[in-house]
Amino acid sequence: MFDVSASALKVLAEYLGQQQINSAIRITPMAGNCAGPHLRLRTDEMEASDSCFQRGGILFILDTELLAECGGIRIDYVESASSCCCSGGCAGFRISGEKKYPFAGRCVTEPHRCDLRCCPPPRRTSPS
Repeated sequence: MFDVSASALKVLAEYLGQQQINSAIRITPMAGNCAGPHLRLRTDEMEASDSCFQRGGILFILDTELLAECGGIRIDYVESASSCCCSGGCAGFRISGEKKYPFAGRCVTEPHRCDLRCCPPPRRTSPS
Protein backbone atom coordinates (compact mmCIF):
# COMPACT_ATOMS: atom_id res chain seq x y z
CA MET A 1 0.00 0.00 0.00
CA PHE A 2 1.18 3.50 -0.83
CA ASP A 3 -1.17 6.37 -0.06
CA VAL A 4 -0.84 10.14 -0.32
CA SER A 5 -3.60 12.35 1.02
CA ALA A 6 -5.20 15.04 -1.13
CA SER A 7 -3.82 17.74 1.17
CA ALA A 8 -0.25 16.38 0.86
CA LEU A 9 -0.55 16.21 -2.93
CA LYS A 10 -1.85 19.78 -3.07
CA VAL A 11 0.95 21.21 -0.94
CA LEU A 12 3.65 19.21 -2.76
CA ALA A 13 2.34 20.17 -6.22
CA GLU A 14 2.21 23.85 -5.26
CA TYR A 15 5.74 23.79 -3.87
CA LEU A 16 7.24 21.85 -6.79
CA GLY A 17 5.52 24.18 -9.26
CA GLN A 18 6.65 27.36 -7.49
CA GLN A 19 10.24 26.10 -7.28
CA GLN A 20 10.15 24.66 -10.83
CA ILE A 21 11.30 21.26 -9.56
CA ASN A 22 10.75 18.31 -11.88
CA SER A 23 12.52 15.54 -10.00
CA ALA A 24 10.97 12.65 -8.07
CA ILE A 25 10.22 12.80 -4.34
CA ARG A 26 12.21 10.26 -2.32
CA ILE A 27 11.05 8.89 1.03
CA THR A 28 14.06 8.25 3.27
CA PRO A 29 14.77 7.52 6.94
CA MET A 30 15.98 10.40 9.07
CA ALA A 31 17.64 10.50 12.46
CA GLY A 32 15.25 10.93 15.33
CA ASN A 33 14.54 13.90 17.49
CA CYS A 34 12.53 13.80 20.72
CA ALA A 35 9.84 11.90 18.79
CA GLY A 36 12.29 9.24 17.57
CA PRO A 37 13.36 8.27 14.06
CA HIS A 38 11.06 9.08 11.22
CA LEU A 39 10.73 9.23 7.45
CA ARG A 40 11.22 12.37 5.40
CA LEU A 41 10.80 13.65 1.86
CA ARG A 42 13.52 14.97 -0.46
CA THR A 43 14.01 15.36 -4.18
CA ASP A 44 16.13 12.74 -5.92
CA GLU A 45 16.60 10.63 -9.02
CA MET A 46 15.33 7.07 -9.32
CA GLU A 47 17.78 4.19 -8.83
CA ALA A 48 17.60 0.55 -9.92
CA SER A 49 16.79 -0.61 -6.35
CA ASP A 50 13.79 1.74 -6.02
CA SER A 51 10.06 1.18 -6.02
CA CYS A 52 8.06 4.00 -7.55
CA PHE A 53 4.49 5.26 -7.25
CA GLN A 54 2.80 7.95 -9.33
CA ARG A 55 0.20 9.97 -7.42
CA GLY A 56 -1.39 13.20 -8.62
CA GLY A 57 1.26 13.67 -11.30
CA ILE A 58 4.10 13.37 -8.76
CA LEU A 59 6.57 10.49 -8.84
CA PHE A 60 7.39 9.10 -5.37
CA ILE A 61 10.38 6.78 -4.97
CA LEU A 62 11.86 4.77 -2.13
CA ASP A 63 14.26 1.91 -1.75
CA THR A 64 12.41 -1.38 -2.28
CA GLU A 65 14.01 -2.88 0.84
CA LEU A 66 12.88 0.09 2.95
CA LEU A 67 9.33 -0.30 1.61
CA ALA A 68 9.34 -3.98 2.61
CA GLU A 69 10.70 -3.14 6.07
CA CYS A 70 8.16 -0.38 6.73
CA GLY A 71 5.17 -2.03 5.13
CA GLY A 72 2.71 0.34 3.47
CA ILE A 73 3.50 4.04 3.48
CA ARG A 74 1.07 6.93 4.00
CA ILE A 75 1.94 10.58 3.43
CA ASP A 76 -0.31 13.26 4.85
CA TYR A 77 -0.09 17.00 5.37
CA VAL A 78 -1.31 18.10 8.77
CA GLU A 79 -1.75 21.34 10.64
CA SER A 80 -1.86 21.28 14.43
CA ALA A 81 -2.13 23.76 17.24
CA SER A 82 0.47 21.82 19.25
CA SER A 83 3.59 23.77 20.14
CA CYS A 84 5.91 20.77 19.78
CA CYS A 85 6.70 20.35 16.09
CA CYS A 86 8.90 17.32 16.65
CA SER A 87 5.99 15.24 17.91
CA GLY A 88 3.67 16.01 15.04
CA GLY A 89 2.55 19.51 15.97
CA CYS A 90 2.67 22.54 13.67
CA ALA A 91 2.16 22.21 9.93
CA GLY A 92 4.04 19.67 7.88
CA PHE A 93 4.17 16.29 6.26
CA ARG A 94 3.50 13.20 8.34
CA ILE A 95 4.92 10.06 6.76
CA SER A 96 4.02 6.81 8.44
CA GLY A 97 4.62 3.14 7.80
CA GLU A 98 2.40 0.19 8.68
CA LYS A 99 5.21 -1.35 10.74
CA LYS A 100 7.37 0.19 13.43
CA TYR A 101 10.39 1.70 11.75
CA PRO A 102 13.06 -1.00 11.56
CA PHE A 103 15.81 1.61 11.69
CA ALA A 104 14.83 2.76 15.18
CA GLY A 105 17.86 2.52 17.42
CA ARG A 106 20.35 2.12 14.59
CA CYS A 107 21.80 4.40 11.98
CA VAL A 108 20.99 3.85 8.33
CA THR A 109 24.21 4.77 6.59
CA GLU A 110 23.80 3.70 2.98
CA PRO A 111 23.87 7.00 1.04
CA HIS A 112 21.23 5.84 -1.43
CA ARG A 113 18.82 5.13 1.42
CA CYS A 114 19.23 8.35 3.39
CA ASP A 115 21.36 11.37 4.12
CA LEU A 116 22.15 10.48 7.71
CA ARG A 117 25.54 11.19 9.12
CA CYS A 118 24.21 10.65 12.62
CA CYS A 119 26.37 7.93 14.07
CA PRO A 120 30.02 8.01 15.03
CA PRO A 121 32.22 5.30 13.51
CA PRO A 122 31.93 1.98 15.36
CA ARG A 123 34.28 1.61 18.30
CA ARG A 124 36.93 -0.96 17.82
CA THR A 125 37.28 -3.28 20.76
CA SER A 126 40.35 -5.35 21.35
CA PRO A 127 39.91 -9.01 22.22
CA SER A 128 40.09 -9.62 25.95
